[in-house]
Amino acid sequence: MEPNPKTPAIVLSIALLVGLLVAVGVVLRPFLLPLLWAIVLTVATWPIFTRLRATCPKRPWIASLGLSLLLAVALLLVAIPLPLQLAGELRLLGQRLATVDIQEISNSLSQVPFIGQPLAEHIGSLLSTEGGLSAIVNANQETLIRFATKAAVSVMDTLAVVFMTLIGCFILYNHGETLESQTRTIARKLGATRADDIFEYITMTLRGAAYSVVATAVAQGALAGIGYAIAGAPLPALLALCTMIFSLIPFGAPFIYVPVSLYLVFISGLPWYHGVGLLVWGVACISTVDNLLRSILISQTTRVSAVIVFMGVLGGVLAFGLLGVFIGPALVGVAQTLWLDFAEGDA
Repeated sequence: MEPNPKTPAIVLSIALLVGLLVAVGVVLRPFLLPLLWAIVLTVATWPIFTRLRATCPKRPWIASLGLSLLLAVALLLVAIPLPLQLAGELRLLGQRLATVDIQEISNSLSQVPFIGQPLAEHIGSLLSTEGGLSAIVNANQETLIRFATKAAVSVMDTLAVVFMTLIGCFILYNHGETLESQTRTIARKLGATRADDIFEYITMTLRGAAYSVVATAVAQGALAGIGYAIAGAPLPALLALCTMIFSLIPFGAPFIYVPVSLYLVFISGLPWYHGVGLLVWGVACISTVDNLLRSILISQTTRVSAVIVFMGVLGGVLAFGLLGVFIGPALVGVAQTLWLDFAEGDA
């Protein structure tokens, strides 16, 4: 059998194409995260954009710019205060720990049933050695300074990502329909017979995930507010609002209700069961509703099993952080769709 004379040209073309894709990937790697965020935000807010664009059809860039600016305000209000707030709370915690009464901590812990007495004795002996709690805090001042420095760097990194994301949103608002049409055409040429269904599924998943994040945050804030009010925490409405904001990030609610629980147990002077009850309420209700409600909402939007959506959400969060809330269910759902297509096809 004679070799095909076109084989070297085909191999060379494939090698050049792979090399080009790798080179493009290396060049665009710093922009991958902002691009993914821009796609998620654009898809989620596209119905709003179409309504704004209808008000000024001759100048669609006005709608693109206006909605991008609104997203900028929302992203900055959510993303920037988190590292700064965490650094400030850590500094205040260190100051509080340096002046706290060890005997007061032991007395509070000893009131907790079953484990309170041995835990109070262990912590009391630990804090009473080598200069007490003040010495421990002073010994870790350098660690606190490093943490504050990293927080400042993370703020700058966040600002850069937000800026590039907003530019990506502005571009996608203006050219998103053209890019989508081109992508669908390329997918059909590559043999994807259900390209339209897959694109529709991805759109519904991203949009459903975005809406579910907001709905879940509101639900967690409401549940937290009920818990704060019953437990006797100060300013329960403000704490509920903070919990709602922190709930926009995966596993963010415990950053609010856990410190409040510790405050109620050790500092407030209220009986120990106020803080312990709030902690149990937080773990059993506030945190549980996170992935559960989000999975149900996305499942109703995409008509995919809630169990599969839950696996996609949890796995996506572990792999990609907050972005995984959107990417995880989309990837798992597309994989399920392709699996069923192959399974139901002709042998």
